[in-house]
Amino acid sequence: MQTHRFETILVPIDFSEISAHALRTAALVREHCGESNLVAVYANWFEAPPYFTSGRLDELRQEFRKSLSFAEESLRSFAESALGASNGIQVRALEALPADGIRELTLLKKPDLILMGTHGRSGWNRWMLGSVAERVLRETPAPVLTVRSAPPGSIRRILCPVHDTELSRRALTLAADMSVCFGANLTVLHVVEPSGLNPVSDLCGWIPAGDRGQCSVRELVRHGDPSEEIVRLASEEQFDLIVLGAPQRRFFDGMVLGTTTVRTVRHAPCPVLTVKAGDSQTSAGHAENRSEFHAARL
Repeated sequence: MQTHRFETILVPIDFSEISAHALRTAALVREHCGESNLVAVYANWFEAPPYFTSGRLDELRQEFRKSLSFAEESLRSFAESALGASNGIQVRALEALPADGIRELTLLKKPDLILMGTHGRSGWNRWMLGSVAERVLRETPAPVLTVRSAPPGSIRRILCPVHDTELSRRALTLAADMSVCFGANLTVLHVVEPSGLNPVSDLCGWIPAGDRGQCSVRELVRHGDPSEEIVRLASEEQFDLIVLGAPQRRFFDGMVLGTTTVRTVRHAPCPVLTVKAGDSQTSAGHAENRSEFHAARL
């Protein structure tokens, strides 16, 4: 059976160890789900102090743009150290704020998946997403897989929380495809909220018959707060991956993610693959600070 293929996987890099984990996870997905094109991207933005003279600004800009060429070489070296010399990865270094550069390259490359490390910030809410990861989740139409640690040897247990929406059906189809790729067990979870809204009577009936025959599927129903129950189950049973449909709504001139999505990504003990509506309007805005050089580099 033809399963989902991630033809292009975009991997944002900041040269941290978590970025190396993201590269290794991307290589793991490529190994099991088809020969994907891996694209590593590094973005940085030059902003000189306002008191510099125009001549000095031009000089510094030229130096900065030369440094981006060195950054591409550094990206190749970084990928080699994480994946080995024959990694077949493309590299891009962009003059842009990181989230803006990732968004713009997403519009150009149209990746099937963005796979990135997220730096957890400890605090009152235990984990706060890094600002770049949060913006990428909100502003790009592609599915986003966030990781915080080294990948497992393989993905053996996948959890897909659902409720009765078309977006959940899309997430479940992707989760079923990945379970076929990895030979993983798939648990389909529906959390019945106190309000009792959106019950699901036949969870596995959503899965295409071809997928159902090739993956191990378990149906599970719990009651309570969705994010709490998702994280609790993921911790109890040591899942390797959560696949989650993430509804978005407009707030002023941008888009925001639902509370369940944000809490799950923040607190989950394993990587989370966030599937969004794919509305092009969520990423239609352009970065205000793009330069002509940045557009050329894309």
